Formats: sequence, structure tokens, C-alpha cells
Amino acid sequence: MHGRIRRRYLATCLGIAAAASLSACATAPPSRTETEAIHELRADYLRQFPEGPNNDHVRRGEVVKGMSLYEVLASWGVPDARSVSQKDNREVWTYVLMDDLSLDWLCYEYEFRNNAVTDWTVSRNISSGMALYSDRQGTAMSLPSWAGSNASRVGPVK
Repeated sequence: MHGRIRRRYLATCLGIAAAASLSACATAPPSRTETEAIHELRADYLRQFPEGPNNDHVRRGEVVKGMSLYEVLASWGVPDARSVSQKDNREVWTYVLMDDLSLDWLCYEYEFRNNAVTDWTVSRNISSGMALYSDRQGTAMSLPSWAGSNASRVGPVK
């Protein structure tokens, strides 16, 4: 095979492999770093609901649509912030996952309606520019005051 054709073939294969691995990551349910408190909540939940519909996700520490408040609590632990609206039976739980080395963070906001996850949003901040991978150009954003305390540093970003 000619050198130029070989390089094109290799580049195409690498591009396909990279796209496949990135798409696999994008569809995986979010998960959080395990702590002793989360292990206790999870064990308590699984004892009380041994045949729960989302037990496999709870065991893996994942959050998926349709999970109850208690299932999310067993999967990810106590949220960093919580907002409740009585008028439309809506609740939002916020989790901040921080990378201690780069101070980059991800913010997950899970929306509950009638005690079930209906949707979530993810915000990403590259704060120091020291991260290994960056898709952002320009000046670094500063952390909001609620994300800068030690209490919100729950583990490395996955």
C-alpha cells in the first residue's frame, strides 16, 4: 500500500474509533464519585426495596429518567443545593462535581416532577485553563460562590 493511502486509511480508522468512543461516553448515564455516606444510603435503599425498578442503576451509582427522589438520593447522595416549587409540584436538585487538580467543575441539575426525574441539565466550567483537555478559548471563568467551598468538592470529574 502506498504511504499516502496508508496514512489516510489510518487517519480514517482513528477518526471512526474516536467518534465511537465519544458517542459511547455521551450516552452513558451520569455517575458520581462514591463516598461512605452514599454507600450507606444505597445499602439502606436496597434493603428497603430489594425489587425496585431501578436497582441496577442505583447499584452502579447512575441517574436515569423516571427515578424517584429516594433512588437518586441512593445513587448520588445528598444534593449540594435543592429548590422546591409548590405551585407546579417541581423540585430541582443540584450536584457540583469538581476536579481538585484543575478546579474545573460540572454542575448537574436534576428536575423532578411528581417525585420522578423528568430531565437534567449539565453545565461545565473550565476555571483554570490547566485541564488536560479544553474545548474553550479565551479567558477562564471564575467559580460561583456556591461552588467554591470545600463542601462542594465531591471528587474528580468523570
